[in-house]
Amino acid sequence: MSLSASDKVLLEEAFKLHESAPGQLSAASLPEVVRIVGANPSDETLQNFSGSKTVFSMSDVESFLASQPLHEDPTKTLGDAFAMFDVDGTGKIDASEFRTVLSNLGERFRGHEIEEMMRITEVDNDGKLEYKDFIKFAADHK
Repeated sequence: MSLSASDKVLLEEAFKLHESAPGQLSAASLPEVVRIVGANPSDETLQNFSGSKTVFSMSDVESFLASQPLHEDPTKTLGDAFAMFDVDGTGKIDASEFRTVLSNLGERFRGHEIEEMMRITEVDNDGKLEYKDFIKFAADHK
């Protein structure tokens, strides 16, 4: 799959903004650049792509991006993750499972961020929360 014209423009701008030298992007800047374009690869995927390379050309990054899903709906990703724990299909999960889902979404949320999110969700008397409300809140405040 190749990049759309608008994604190529984004890549060129992000690449130039983060260049470590003319025509070179450092491995440390790769995650930020690919996320600007709309990819959200895991650290493991980035590491597998990078290997031992320390710098990348524009064509290296474009090739990587062509292999990645772009512009995924984060609310769908959250919904899918929570639904795995909602075995009875009620739209509610145990508050401890909620914490587990958030911490297992890769490096998207840190410990203090999870604690903050736990404060905004209402837990019922059974220790469960409606994750769809949280997803709506997250979408409204992204």
